[in-house]
Amino acid sequence: MNGLAKYIKLIALTFICALLYVKSNGQEICNNGKDDDGDGLADINDPDCQCHFTVNGNLLQNASFESYAHCPVSYLYSNESDIATAWKFGTYININEAFYLHNLACAYDSERVMHYMPPALPLPDGTGFISIEKDAYSDLNILEHDMSKSYVGQCLTQPLKAGEDYTLSFYAGRFRSWDNFLGDIFPFTVAVFGNADCNAVPFGKVNVLGNGCPANYPGWVLLGKVDVVSAGQWVQSKVRLNIPFNINVIEIGPDCSILEPIINLPDGTTFLDYHQYYLDDLHLLPTKDFPFEYIQTQIGSTCSDQPVLVAPVIAGASYQWYKDSVAIPGATAGTYQVANITGASYFNVKITTSSKCSISEPYLVAPNMLDAVHIPSDTVFCREDSMLHLAPALTGITYSINGVAADSVTIKDAGTYAIVARNSTGCERSFTTTVGKFNCTGCSTLMPSAFTPNGDGLNDVFRPRFNCAVSSVLFVIYNRWGQKIFESREVGKGWNGLFNANAMPTGTYVYTVQYKTINNISRTARGVVTLIR
Repeated sequence: MNGLAKYIKLIALTFICALLYVKSNGQEICNNGKDDDGDGLADINDPDCQCHFTVNGNLLQNASFESYAHCPVSYLYSNESDIATAWKFGTYININEAFYLHNLACAYDSERVMHYMPPALPLPDGTGFISIEKDAYSDLNILEHDMSKSYVGQCLTQPLKAGEDYTLSFYAGRFRSWDNFLGDIFPFTVAVFGNADCNAVPFGKVNVLGNGCPANYPGWVLLGKVDVVSAGQWVQSKVRLNIPFNINVIEIGPDCSILEPIINLPDGTTFLDYHQYYLDDLHLLPTKDFPFEYIQTQIGSTCSDQPVLVAPVIAGASYQWYKDSVAIPGATAGTYQVANITGASYFNVKITTSSKCSISEPYLVAPNMLDAVHIPSDTVFCREDSMLHLAPALTGITYSINGVAADSVTIKDAGTYAIVARNSTGCERSFTTTVGKFNCTGCSTLMPSAFTPNGDGLNDVFRPRFNCAVSSVLFVIYNRWGQKIFESREVGKGWNGLFNANAMPTGTYVYTVQYKTINNISRTARGVVTLIR
């Protein structure tokens, strides 16, 4: 994209914004479960209702971009790639798009970015800030790794250590950069990538239209990302980072997804898909060093169907509880008893004192998946089989098999096993099972791993098949919550994917087959099947 195209883009953007900039219908009320100001966001989903936290310390240098070599002048990569002290422009990119540092003390602005897209004042910290950008293209032949995206990178003074938990907090703002003619603001993803080699910055080829995201290049991994919504204000956000190996350099910018085009300009760029965010006041630290508040559960209630959530105790504080970011009417005490758990939900509590407010980290409450774990005290499997699956991977459940952590229970050898299933809140169920391994050549059951009950006459029914004559069978299906949804004692009868005449959704289901051969030998088969619609 050349400078003239960008100039046209900014003018058109400003014209639309002049018509659509004011969309608010009123002041957002943060505890009534309604979208009062008409921006599509209710309660603590709305930035107007979010609390700001203060962070002390930083692993980043010049994290508010106050120190800089000179003001942006030409926006050429060769001149502007390292204006901000300790930061570099993250990618080689088209020479007319290498702008990333703006400073309120800088009077000259060749691209007039500050004129057409000025930030809200005051800035979160000082007078410096950066921008990151993500463009879209109408030409479907342009691949993601050729698209224009801008990043900033920093070589860290000390590495992020593999396996440790880190968080990056930041303020983000989007100003007069609208996504369509309705004036709606769609989320922008802020992503963090890492590399062990500081020389990996910048990535990509020189003087090309775009280089896509860092993950297209050797050594780069995505550490974490978060969606941010800003409709003209600075929003504080954070992203947890997963560190697979020691990281010495990070890049911050858009993720590797592709924007959908809306309106085309002659050069193939859609100016309404021109997503640009400003960032300021970054903090990178071990997560334990952030002032986050955490919900606990009342002793004795954790493993019940209606746990009692306990807010942090702060003198003189008032409380408001939220379920999936929407206020719970009347839930203003220091504790809240959860009721009617039908699915997974996240709970937060907003804590307000005379001097500050804080919002707790989300606390997941879900049906007790431990009830879906069924492990017999005795079972067998065939020597012809390489392994026996006793319990599937379930959301929020981890297992310990004779003291070794596992995501599912898979047995390869005969023996006695002590198995502990544990959920995310620390509740446990313990099992002891003795597994025998026999020659089953004479009789075994064959179970498919998936079936498609779509009425096409092919693989519509899930049933056990035997390679021998059986005298009796008990065939049972459970859903992921441990609820029995099918049972048959009729040899040859299978499950058609219905429960109470309703089609069950795509997903994984647990089955058990207990059967006797005609010579009265009892056997049991257990496993999981995937229903596909």
